[in-house]
Amino acid sequence: MIANSINNPLTQRPTRQAGQRLAALFIIVLLAAGCRPAQTENTGPPPDFQFVAEVDLSAQAYDEEILGELTLAETADVAIFYTIPNLNTSGFDLSLKGQNDDRILILHSEDFQTDENGGGTWEKNLMPGTYRLALTAAQSDGVLSVYWKYPSNIEEVNERFRGTIPTPVDRIISQYMEKK
Repeated sequence: MIANSINNPLTQRPTRQAGQRLAALFIIVLLAAGCRPAQTENTGPPPDFQFVAEVDLSAQAYDEEILGELTLAETADVAIFYTIPNLNTSGFDLSLKGQNDDRILILHSEDFQTDENGGGTWEKNLMPGTYRLALTAAQSDGVLSVYWKYPSNIEEVNERFRGTIPTPVDRIISQYMEKK
């Protein structure tokens, strides 16, 4: 009998523990990689969403500024899509103001930060009435873009927001309107 062929649990234990530790570490790494939130590119609004406003948050602080208004003749599902990439602000509030100044919160945060994919979608079934989309935000670097989706039989009153970043098409339209 050869001396090395004797199974000694005391000599095999460190190797067994090292293997178990490596396996546990491997599993932890796999779980950590699989549990990371998915990073999706911010590619714009989903289909069928209409532009409401684009606001340069560095221009000034905003206190319940009305970005747009819509009137529902009947109960309807309304969705709002917004992007606010790379925002770092001390206060941000986006809400709908309904009849009797009832406030429906879309997003409210203090000490709010987003990455390059900052934004989201809000949906709610709303009762008939007029709703105004209002923004309250501290002055900070960043741009808020807002779009909404609602049934086609809804009347929309989209005010030209003074913080809007005009596009070339907006400039052409406003020049045409000034000539009339």
